[in-house]
Amino acid sequence: MRLEGKVTVITGAASGLGEATARRFAREGAVLVLGDIRQDAGQLLADELSAAFVPCDVTREEDVAALVDQAMVLHGRLDCMVNNAGQLGAVGRVEAIEAAAWRNTLAVLLDSVFYGMKHAARVMRPQGAGVILSTSSAAGLAPLGPHAYTAAKHAVIGLTRSVAAELAADGIRVNAVAPGNVPTRMTELAYGDAAAMRKAAEARNPLRRVVEADEIAGAFAYLAGDDGLNVTGQVLAVDAGLVDCRLGSDYYARTPAYFSVDGDR
Repeated sequence: MRLEGKVTVITGAASGLGEATARRFAREGAVLVLGDIRQDAGQLLADELSAAFVPCDVTREEDVAALVDQAMVLHGRLDCMVNNAGQLGAVGRVEAIEAAAWRNTLAVLLDSVFYGMKHAARVMRPQGAGVILSTSSAAGLAPLGPHAYTAAKHAVIGLTRSVAAELAADGIRVNAVAPGNVPTRMTELAYGDAAAMRKAAEARNPLRRVVEADEIAGAFAYLAGDDGLNVTGQVLAVDAGLVDCRLGSDYYARTPAYFSVDGDR
């Protein structure tokens, strides 16, 4: 098991990508401390996985600090921090978005990542080792989501690269994963239901398949483990080709001469 004994904190762990990551890390042998604002669901998952659970509102720095501190109290170290808590947040045309909704979206999606990085670095730097991972999005690489969500996910990538540069000399790796549309409660709400979401993703993605939550968890596991020892400051897109291949895929499909014998003349 590639994560055997690695003490890992995961925010937003009670559902969606956080739950999938908690389950994958547990299978890989990690020692888990889970945080979520939904206490009943979080505690239920923690009990199932023999993990610790700490109620955590990631928009409050003191909650994130307490989550990290609890990992230290229980296990004496922190090997991996996964900043995952999220929401779709403010939606609508730019002129219709209320400032309060904008600020709340960035608090959940961006401020929380800063708090996680800050307090993980606080305990990892004296260790001389650690891994900090964050959930960005395909919308962090291209305009593929609501405005506030897209802005926050772009910022997560910038923060990841900046903090990675600072912490490299301390032996701390900092990376992000950029999922495409994954069937979770959040994305299904955006499409109306799970079937509609899956149909849309299969039609849109160049690989003509849906990205599953456990595949995102697998990307986090790779970055957290020894296979990723030389990877830092990177953003791993797991999006079925949505960002980098869609334009080219559509173009080549509409330009068959590029692949014909006559095209060689």
